[in-house]
Amino acid sequence: MGDHLTSITLKDIAKLKEPRETYLDLLRFDEKEVQEKIANSAPIVKVFLTRLEPKHIFYSDAKKLVPLLKSPQYEEVIVTEKELFDLEDLGRAMCLAIGRYAHNHFRTFLDENAVDMDPFVSREHGLIFLNKRRKVCYHDIGTFKKGSTNGTKLNDISVVKNEITNWDTNDYFGFGECISTIKNGERIMESRFKLRYQNIE
Repeated sequence: MGDHLTSITLKDIAKLKEPRETYLDLLRFDEKEVQEKIANSAPIVKVFLTRLEPKHIFYSDAKKLVPLLKSPQYEEVIVTEKELFDLEDLGRAMCLAIGRYAHNHFRTFLDENAVDMDPFVSREHGLIFLNKRRKVCYHDIGTFKKGSTNGTKLNDISVVKNEITNWDTNDYFGFGECISTIKNGERIMESRFKLRYQNIE
Protein backbone atom coordinates (compact mmCIF):
# COMPACT_ATOMS: atom_id res chain seq x y z
CA MET A 1 0.00 0.00 0.00
CA GLY A 2 2.94 2.32 0.52
CA ASP A 3 3.19 2.82 -3.24
CA HIS A 4 -0.43 2.00 -4.04
CA LEU A 5 -3.33 4.31 -4.79
CA THR A 6 -5.58 3.47 -1.87
CA SER A 7 -9.22 4.42 -1.37
CA ILE A 8 -12.34 3.52 0.55
CA THR A 9 -15.94 3.80 -0.59
CA LEU A 10 -17.72 6.73 1.04
CA LYS A 11 -20.36 4.39 2.46
CA ASP A 12 -17.69 2.19 4.08
CA ILE A 13 -16.11 5.01 6.09
CA ALA A 14 -18.60 4.42 8.93
CA LYS A 15 -17.44 0.78 9.12
CA LEU A 16 -13.95 1.84 10.18
CA LYS A 17 -15.10 1.99 13.81
CA GLU A 18 -16.58 -1.52 13.79
CA PRO A 19 -14.58 -4.23 15.65
CA ARG A 20 -12.28 -5.92 13.13
CA GLU A 21 -8.73 -7.26 13.09
CA THR A 22 -7.66 -4.98 10.25
CA TYR A 23 -9.12 -2.24 8.11
CA LEU A 24 -7.51 -3.60 4.93
CA ASP A 25 -10.65 -5.49 3.94
CA LEU A 26 -12.45 -2.14 3.57
CA LEU A 27 -9.86 -0.57 1.28
CA ARG A 28 -9.55 -0.62 -2.50
CA PHE A 29 -6.17 -0.69 -4.22
CA ASP A 30 -5.06 0.64 -7.61
CA GLU A 31 -8.51 0.68 -9.19
CA LYS A 32 -8.29 1.69 -12.83
CA GLU A 33 -10.90 4.44 -12.50
CA VAL A 34 -9.02 5.90 -9.53
CA GLN A 35 -5.74 5.82 -11.44
CA GLU A 36 -7.35 7.63 -14.38
CA LYS A 37 -8.98 10.21 -12.10
CA ILE A 38 -5.70 11.04 -10.36
CA ALA A 39 -3.77 11.15 -13.63
CA ASN A 40 -6.14 13.85 -14.88
CA SER A 41 -6.62 15.80 -11.65
CA ALA A 42 -4.68 18.09 -9.38
CA PRO A 43 -4.16 17.22 -5.70
CA ILE A 44 -6.01 19.33 -3.17
CA VAL A 45 -4.05 18.46 -0.02
CA LYS A 46 -0.43 17.67 0.82
CA VAL A 47 0.27 15.67 3.99
CA PHE A 48 3.63 15.65 5.77
CA LEU A 49 5.13 13.17 8.21
CA THR A 50 7.80 14.84 10.35
CA ARG A 51 10.30 13.48 12.86
CA LEU A 52 12.05 15.24 15.74
CA GLU A 53 15.81 15.05 15.37
CA PRO A 54 18.55 16.47 17.63
CA LYS A 55 20.03 19.69 16.30
CA HIS A 56 23.50 18.46 17.24
CA ILE A 57 24.95 14.96 17.70
CA PHE A 58 28.44 14.36 19.07
CA TYR A 59 30.20 11.10 18.20
CA SER A 60 32.91 9.09 19.93
CA ASP A 61 34.49 7.91 16.68
CA ALA A 62 35.69 9.55 13.48
CA LYS A 63 33.34 7.46 11.33
CA LYS A 64 30.36 8.80 13.29
CA LEU A 65 28.99 5.37 14.04
CA VAL A 66 28.58 5.67 17.80
CA PRO A 67 26.68 8.74 19.08
CA LEU A 68 28.09 9.93 22.40
CA LEU A 69 25.88 12.92 23.18
CA LYS A 70 22.77 14.55 21.71
CA SER A 71 21.72 18.15 22.22
CA PRO A 72 18.47 18.80 24.16
CA GLN A 73 17.25 20.98 21.29
CA TYR A 74 15.40 19.21 18.49
CA GLU A 75 14.21 20.26 15.06
CA GLU A 76 11.20 18.99 13.14
CA VAL A 77 12.28 17.41 9.85
CA ILE A 78 9.97 16.34 7.02
CA VAL A 79 10.62 12.66 6.24
CA THR A 80 7.69 11.81 3.93
CA GLU A 81 5.07 13.79 2.03
CA LYS A 82 2.04 12.53 0.12
CA GLU A 83 -0.86 14.10 -1.77
CA LEU A 84 -4.61 13.59 -1.49
CA PHE A 85 -6.99 13.82 -4.46
CA ASP A 86 -10.74 14.35 -4.43
CA LEU A 87 -12.49 11.14 -5.57
CA GLU A 88 -16.04 12.00 -4.47
CA ASP A 89 -17.50 11.70 -7.97
CA LEU A 90 -16.32 8.07 -7.96
CA GLY A 91 -17.96 7.41 -4.60
CA ARG A 92 -14.51 7.03 -3.08
CA ALA A 93 -12.26 8.73 -0.54
CA MET A 94 -8.52 8.55 -1.12
CA CYS A 95 -6.63 7.16 1.90
CA LEU A 96 -3.15 7.47 3.36
CA ALA A 97 -2.22 4.94 6.05
CA ILE A 98 0.18 5.30 8.99
CA GLY A 99 1.96 2.51 10.87
CA ARG A 100 4.89 0.12 11.08
CA TYR A 101 3.67 -2.46 8.56
CA ALA A 102 5.17 -2.29 5.07
CA HIS A 103 1.81 -1.55 3.43
CA ASN A 104 1.55 1.89 5.09
CA HIS A 105 2.21 5.14 3.21
CA PHE A 106 3.76 6.78 6.29
CA ARG A 107 6.19 4.55 8.21
CA THR A 108 7.88 5.63 11.42
CA PHE A 109 11.57 4.89 10.98
CA LEU A 110 13.77 6.26 13.75
CA ASP A 111 16.38 7.59 11.35
CA GLU A 112 17.25 7.89 7.67
CA ASN A 113 18.71 4.37 7.61
CA ALA A 114 15.11 3.07 7.48
CA VAL A 115 15.80 0.03 9.66
CA ASP A 116 14.48 0.50 13.20
CA MET A 117 10.97 1.82 13.83
CA ASP A 118 9.36 3.57 16.75
CA PRO A 119 7.84 0.77 18.90
CA PHE A 120 5.26 3.21 20.29
CA VAL A 121 3.55 3.31 16.87
CA SER A 122 1.08 0.53 16.05
CA ARG A 123 1.46 -1.73 13.05
CA GLU A 124 -1.74 -0.20 11.68
CA HIS A 125 -1.94 3.09 13.54
CA GLY A 126 -4.14 5.50 11.61
CA LEU A 127 -5.79 6.50 8.36
CA ILE A 128 -6.11 9.88 6.63
CA PHE A 129 -8.89 10.53 4.12
CA LEU A 130 -11.19 13.18 2.65
CA ASN A 131 -14.84 13.03 3.71
CA LYS A 132 -17.87 13.88 1.57
CA ARG A 133 -17.40 17.59 2.29
CA ARG A 134 -13.78 17.46 1.12
CA LYS A 135 -12.58 17.89 4.69
CA VAL A 136 -9.43 16.11 5.81
CA CYS A 137 -10.08 13.50 8.50
CA TYR A 138 -7.79 11.40 10.68
CA HIS A 139 -8.84 8.06 12.15
CA ASP A 140 -6.81 6.56 14.99
CA ILE A 141 -7.42 2.94 14.26
CA GLY A 142 -4.95 0.43 15.75
CA THR A 143 -4.77 -3.24 14.80
CA PHE A 144 -7.46 -4.54 17.15
CA LYS A 145 -9.91 -1.70 16.89
CA LYS A 146 -9.72 -0.33 20.40
CA GLY A 147 -7.62 2.32 18.78
CA SER A 148 -3.86 2.29 18.40
CA THR A 149 -2.06 0.95 21.48
CA ASN A 150 -0.70 4.33 22.55
CA GLY A 151 -3.25 6.51 20.81
CA THR A 152 -2.67 9.68 18.81
CA LYS A 153 -2.27 13.12 20.40
CA LEU A 154 -4.01 16.13 18.90
CA ASN A 155 -1.44 18.94 19.20
CA ASP A 156 0.36 16.79 21.80
CA ILE A 157 -2.44 17.54 24.28
CA SER A 158 -5.62 15.46 23.94
CA VAL A 159 -5.42 11.75 23.14
CA VAL A 160 -7.70 10.31 20.46
CA LYS A 161 -8.24 6.54 20.24
CA ASN A 162 -10.48 4.81 17.71
CA GLU A 163 -12.00 8.13 16.67
CA ILE A 164 -12.56 9.86 13.34
CA THR A 165 -11.46 13.47 13.84
CA ASN A 166 -11.98 16.41 11.50
CA TRP A 167 -8.53 17.87 10.94
CA ASP A 168 -7.93 21.64 10.97
CA THR A 169 -4.95 23.04 9.06
CA ASN A 170 -3.63 24.64 12.26
CA ASP A 171 -3.57 21.31 14.11
CA TYR A 172 -1.17 18.39 14.03
CA PHE A 173 -1.41 14.79 15.18
CA GLY A 174 1.49 13.48 17.25
CA PHE A 175 2.37 9.85 17.88
CA GLY A 176 5.28 7.64 18.79
CA GLU A 177 7.67 8.06 21.70
CA CYS A 178 7.46 11.32 23.67
CA ILE A 179 10.75 13.21 23.71
CA SER A 180 11.94 15.75 26.25
CA THR A 181 13.13 18.80 24.34
CA ILE A 182 13.80 22.47 24.95
CA LYS A 183 11.71 25.00 23.04
CA ASN A 184 11.69 28.76 23.65
CA GLY A 185 13.79 28.19 26.75
CA GLU A 186 11.34 25.73 28.30
CA ARG A 187 11.57 21.96 28.62
CA ILE A 188 8.52 20.25 27.11
CA MET A 189 7.43 16.78 26.00
CA GLU A 190 6.73 16.30 22.29
CA SER A 191 5.80 13.35 20.11
CA ARG A 192 8.68 12.10 18.00
CA PHE A 193 6.44 11.96 14.91
CA LYS A 194 3.86 14.46 13.72
CA LEU A 195 1.39 14.62 10.84
CA ARG A 196 0.64 18.02 9.31
CA TYR A 197 -1.10 19.07 6.12
CA GLN A 198 -1.64 22.05 3.87
CA ASN A 199 -4.30 22.81 1.29
CA ILE A 200 -2.97 23.11 -2.25
CA GLU A 201 -5.86 24.73 -4.05
